[in-house]
Amino acid sequence: MIDPKKVDMNQLPKKFVDGAIGAHGRDLFSFAFTSGNNLDSFATTPQIMKSISIWLNEQIQNYEKQFGEIDMKPARVQSPIQMADLKNPEDDK
Repeated sequence: MIDPKKVDMNQLPKKFVDGAIGAHGRDLFSFAFTSGNNLDSFATTPQIMKSISIWLNEQIQNYEKQFGEIDMKPARVQSPIQMADLKNPEDDK
């Protein structure tokens, strides 16, 4: 097992996660992280999943204490086609 105290997080290669999906059964949690068109899937026990959940919640609480509450409103994504780009039929007259 890897000793987490000996891991330098700055030296690890990283993927930017832009989404997550998952499911669970009685004995198994399965989940996947998306990164663009890539999908990395994982499976783990309920006990490990709960420990991940506890760790993540602690990280979020520490982040929000330092930087303020995370805004969870969906990002406003601009369509590549805007209303202003559409031709008005009256312009052809």
